[in-house]
Amino acid sequence: MKTLFTVSSFIGLARSAWLIVLVATSLAAQEKNGIISGEVRDAVTKQALPGANVVVVGVRRGAATDEKGYFVIKGIPLGTYQLKVSYIGYQATAQEDVPVVQARNTTVHIELTPTQIELEGATVTGGYFRKSTEHAVSYRTLSPQEIRRSPGSAEDIFRVMQSLPGVASAGGKSAQLIVRGGSPEENLTLLDNIEIYNPIHFARTGESMGIISIVNPSLLKDVNFLTGGFPAKYGDKMSSVFDMTMVDGNKEVHNTDINANVAGLGAMVDGPVLNNGTMVFSARRGFFDLLTSLLGRPASPSYYDAVGKLTYDIDAKNRLSFVGFYYLDQIKREGAVGMKSSSDAGKYNYLTRDDYGTAVGVNWRYLVSPNAYSLTTLSYSDNGWNTLRGTEAERGLLGENILEKSYTLKSEITYQINPRFDIKGGAQIRYIESKQVSWKPADTTRSGQFIPASSISYLPEVSTKPSVFLQSTWKPWARLSLSAGVRYDYFSFTREATLSPRLSASYQLTDRTAFNMAFGKFYQTPASYQIALDPINQQLRSSRATHYILGVEQLLRDDLRGTLEVYYKDLSNVIVGSDTNSILYNTGSGFARGIEFSLQKKFTDGFVGTASYTYSESKRRDAEGRAEYVFEFDRPHILNLIAGLELGDNWQLGAKFQYASGNPYTPAVGVAQKNNTYYVVDGDYNSARFPAYHKLDVRIDKKFVFGSWTLTAYLDLWNVYNRQNVLDYSYKIDSNGIITETPRYDFGILPIVGLSAQF
Repeated sequence: MKTLFTVSSFIGLARSAWLIVLVATSLAAQEKNGIISGEVRDAVTKQALPGANVVVVGVRRGAATDEKGYFVIKGIPLGTYQLKVSYIGYQATAQEDVPVVQARNTTVHIELTPTQIELEGATVTGGYFRKSTEHAVSYRTLSPQEIRRSPGSAEDIFRVMQSLPGVASAGGKSAQLIVRGGSPEENLTLLDNIEIYNPIHFARTGESMGIISIVNPSLLKDVNFLTGGFPAKYGDKMSSVFDMTMVDGNKEVHNTDINANVAGLGAMVDGPVLNNGTMVFSARRGFFDLLTSLLGRPASPSYYDAVGKLTYDIDAKNRLSFVGFYYLDQIKREGAVGMKSSSDAGKYNYLTRDDYGTAVGVNWRYLVSPNAYSLTTLSYSDNGWNTLRGTEAERGLLGENILEKSYTLKSEITYQINPRFDIKGGAQIRYIESKQVSWKPADTTRSGQFIPASSISYLPEVSTKPSVFLQSTWKPWARLSLSAGVRYDYFSFTREATLSPRLSASYQLTDRTAFNMAFGKFYQTPASYQIALDPINQQLRSSRATHYILGVEQLLRDDLRGTLEVYYKDLSNVIVGSDTNSILYNTGSGFARGIEFSLQKKFTDGFVGTASYTYSESKRRDAEGRAEYVFEFDRPHILNLIAGLELGDNWQLGAKFQYASGNPYTPAVGVAQKNNTYYVVDGDYNSARFPAYHKLDVRIDKKFVFGSWTLTAYLDLWNVYNRQNVLDYSYKIDSNGIITETPRYDFGILPIVGLSAQF
């Protein structure tokens, strides 16, 4: 009996073990799949489209949307896919570069445009390139995957944008955007309809600095970049609009991401909450202070940021989303400053600085009727910094305490009168509180001009910026789209009102060729830090830019598009000043003009690529009768070549080559002696250029799939051939009056190693 029992037990245990192996194998097989879910809505009215057909290309998987426009596709093998989406009466569209990760849900949001084939029988091919009627020109979109895989960017969204047509960078050490010869201060940045004053860590007003974006690209659903001719809903900026929309947390499972590279460590979570809600949250901590400590550098920079969103569907018509944003940058330095001016070099070897910012808000989207919806946003934001600079003995020789708070309420409504005509209108009121406290000792410029000591305490009353806009789009026939708008702005502090007309048109010559144009006036009010410099500056008025744009786009294939645009920006009332006092004037004028060519291949068949070239001029004049000069952000030639390839077995390879004309600068042409002190003699302003800027970046990714999670490792190698790109020159004069010119270089060859774990 005992032997039989033992044998029976062994057989039973073997069977149980075999069943466990079968179950484990089955579960492992199930875990080798992922989920795609999302919404399909009307691009104009935001209404849900029930019954839309969603197909995953390359696998036998698909789904139809439910009454809420929602769909779920499960059991998809791991990989990167394209989605084909179709609905009766709408243009078929494609969503490329959709990743499916083990045991995770990928959320997509797709908007379809009516075909209007009943108007004239025109056939418009659905593809990977989409734009709304009101964005006829100078419009680019990027997906989070395009941002992540871009070489030479360290997965930073602003560095990716520096490779677009008409956009230049200030070098690898800066993530700031220079759009069509304009200053970085002329760019409007929005996050879920909330204006973000400063979207980049270590970016200071009036300086081409800024190391890395504050917003984690994994948080983004859409990134729309308008480099000119933007519609009337956007105001108070002259150059561009950078409009980011955060992804809603997914409704199926909870996802976790952990990312680390030399820039810092970050974590992101998203998933369902409550009954009809979702959440997504990201937090990061920078490593720059640890790196500088290891390298023995005098500066110790650190940064922190946190961004989150909670979305809740009250019912089928009402959706609330709560958005929060916070960042803190800190720098402490004791040692050589290495400032540009020879007279300042080594003078102020102590620095502490805290930069900080917050933005919180709520968006309420209400589907008013089948043909209309409204979006109302209530938000608060602030941005400020505290600075002390001096010597070991006197650490506060120079100082700043700057803070600006903004309370904003805005609402807009879109109404589709019929399939050929829709209208959008909105209003906004913004309350602004400012504090500007600063002081500095007397000084001299590098050429010997005396600058008296100054102290500013600027605490103005609360000012308001109300505005209203109206925008309409009309399609008199299927091939022609017209958009007209007007915007009114008022600034209570300067008692100035401006009226900004906007107009754009697009003519579809064939189903693959379109001609586009745009015209508009754009105003930018003086900033608080400019007004605060001197009481006379309270008389400043808005700077003005008038945009003229013509373009043509050719869809060579569904995934391949070429564009050509010519633009001219006429500038007037530009705010200018001098090095020796704080008084500013609206006497400046100028222009920026150029031609841009781009060829873009979307990520299909395992390959993605772009090629773009821009030729441009940007010049300014400080006053009537004064000499014209090259603006500091002028870059005549810009060339970008980018390619990415999937190599199989979860390997990806990418490369980017950049070439740009050198930055203009004012050369030192000699030495002069004043009061027994030597000073630099400057040549004509911005009359010389640094050597041309160029570099090659290469990135390689490898994905490892484990039991219940995925690890991606990458090497992003900047400046492969170690080009010494000059960013600046500093000058030093010895006791014999001999001047020495020392270049300051951009990054040499720089390997960035990163890890991303997904659970």
